[in-house]
Amino acid sequence: MGIDDKGNVHRTTEQAIRILDAIRRGNGATISDLLSEFDISRSTLYTHLNTLADSGLVIRENGRYWVGIRFKEFSVAAETRKPSYQILKSEIKNLEDEFEAETEFLVEETGRINVLYHSENINHNRVRLHAHNTAAGKAILADLPDERVHEILDEHGLPQQTENTITDRDELFEELENISKRGYAYNNNECFDGYHGIGATVDGIDGSILGAVTLGGPIYRIPENRLKNELVDALQDMIDEIERSIEANRSNITSELASED
Repeated sequence: MGIDDKGNVHRTTEQAIRILDAIRRGNGATISDLLSEFDISRSTLYTHLNTLADSGLVIRENGRYWVGIRFKEFSVAAETRKPSYQILKSEIKNLEDEFEAETEFLVEETGRINVLYHSENINHNRVRLHAHNTAAGKAILADLPDERVHEILDEHGLPQQTENTITDRDELFEELENISKRGYAYNNNECFDGYHGIGATVDGIDGSILGAVTLGGPIYRIPENRLKNELVDALQDMIDEIERSIEANRSNITSELASED
């Protein structure tokens, strides 16, 4: 227990978060499931679970622990904390209807790429991804200073998820340079087999990276030539429209941001 000197991480809090994540990943978990995954005593596990349950973060039902609906409050807070996010949400809906491609808006936090919004035709539940093997992640990395990219790779590595995943740092930096030149990133079956996509960053009103928009889908449904031609143009048009909308709402956005200080 107590504070871990490395990074000032509180180990008890970290353990509770890992338990929550295990419950999420397993779509519910029993006491036996959790005891087999974590090297802790039954009494310690019950203490964690009771604390989480008292806060509404987990519930116990039919002998299993589940993530509580209260987490929706946190999700809504994350999705609405920046006024610009709402502009992106409506634009993503428009692109889905027009091009029948899977569309997502993702942001980088703590070196991982997080899905904030996605079109309704996406049926997966992946939310938190690596940066080095996704179109959004590589687009964001290409816009970051090299020092920050190295920090992200030092912390999260370059885990291989498919045969096409880039696992060499030098090769990744070469790819990031190419992305900077052409203006968009390409995910060639690097995260999931049979899936490819393109992505490019969106700038906020202060010129910083707001996040990245991606278009993609299964290779059998979206051929590579269509992805790299028609949809590249569509992606850039969409980002231009988003950035124009953000600029048009500058007064509202800046006033709301100022109120956060």
